[in-house]
Amino acid sequence: MIKYITILIAISGLTLAFYAVSTEGQQQQIVPPPAAPPSINPYARGIAAAGTIEAASRNIPVAAAESGVVTDVYKAVGQTVQAGEPLFKLDSRVLDAELMRARAAEGVALARLEALKAQPRAEELPQWEAAVARAKARLADASDLLADTQRAASNQAVSPSETERRKYAVQIATAELEQAKAQLALVKAGAWAPDLKVAQSQLDQARAEIASIQLRLDRFTVRAPISATVLKRNIEPGQYSTSSSAAGSQAPFVLGDLSTLRVRARVDEEDAPLLIDNARGTARIRGVAGESLDLQWLWVEPLAQPKAELTGSTIERVDTRVIEVLFTIKSAPKARIFPGQVVDVFIETTRDRAGSVGGGSGASVRN
Repeated sequence: MIKYITILIAISGLTLAFYAVSTEGQQQQIVPPPAAPPSINPYARGIAAAGTIEAASRNIPVAAAESGVVTDVYKAVGQTVQAGEPLFKLDSRVLDAELMRARAAEGVALARLEALKAQPRAEELPQWEAAVARAKARLADASDLLADTQRAASNQAVSPSETERRKYAVQIATAELEQAKAQLALVKAGAWAPDLKVAQSQLDQARAEIASIQLRLDRFTVRAPISATVLKRNIEPGQYSTSSSAAGSQAPFVLGDLSTLRVRARVDEEDAPLLIDNARGTARIRGVAGESLDLQWLWVEPLAQPKAELTGSTIERVDTRVIEVLFTIKSAPKARIFPGQVVDVFIETTRDRAGSVGGGSGASVRN
C-alpha cells in the first residue's frame, strides 16, 4: 500500500512541476503598459532631439572670486534678486586689519605733506632774521677795525701784517652775512618742490593701497550679476567657499531669469544638415501628464560640440556631436516646468534623412 502511495505522490509532484514550468513562460510574456505614452513626431518631415528647459539668461552659476569662510547668506531659493544685490559674504577680518594699517599709513603721509606745505614756520623766521642782523653787525665792526688799522698803517703805527688780518676779518664777516641771508631766504621759500612731490606721491601710494584693499573687500561680498531668481543655493554660513577658478567646485548660487523660458535642443550631427532657419518646433514634457509646447525659433549656435548632457536612455548615443538650437516657449504651459528639465523636441524640416522632399510618417524621439 505504501508503495502505491509513494508512486502517486511522485506522479503528482511531476505534474505540478510541469504545470509550473509551462505557465511561467506565459507569465513572462505579459508586458505591462508604459507609464506614459511615447513621444511621437507631429511633423510629416521632422527631426527629433533631446532638449533642456533653461532660463532666458541661461542658468548662471555664481561663485566668489576669493576663497574663504562664509559669514552671511542673504538670499534663499526662489527669491527674486536685483542686479547688484548681495548674495553672500566671506570672512574679511584679515583684510579689515590690513585696511586699518593702510589708513594709518595714509594719515602719516598726509601729515608729512601738510607739514611741508606749512613751511616756513612763523617761529623760525625771527632767529634767522636775528642771525642776519648779527652778521651785519660783525661786518660793520670788522670794517671799522680795518679802517682804523689802515689809518694807523699810513702813519706806520701798525705792521702791514695787521692790516692784512683786518682785511681777512672783513671778508669772513661778509661771507657770514651772505650765508645768513641765504639761510633766511631758504626758510622763507618754504618746502622744496621736489620734496612736496615726493610727499604727495607717498600720500597717493597710501590712498591707492586703501582703494586696493577696499576693492578686495568688495569682492568678499558676492552680488547678483543680473536681476533673476535664485534657482539653487549650495552654501550656508560657516561653510568654506572656494573661488570661481577652482576646478570641479560647486557654485554656491545658481541664478536664472525666469521671465521667459527657453528650450535648448541638441540636434545630432547626422540630422544637422536638415535644419532650416525659423523652422517650427514642438516640445513634449515627459511624464504621465505629458504636454506639448509650441516653440518659436530663436537661433542656432553654429558650433558642433561633443554631447555632454545625457538623458539616461539605454539607446542614447554618446559618441556623437550635437548642434544646439534655441527656442522660446510661446505660451505658458499648463504643467509646471523647471529649468534643467529634459523635454523631447521635434523640429520641422522639408526633407527626410534620405534626402526626399514631401510626405512621410512620424517617428518617435531618438536621443
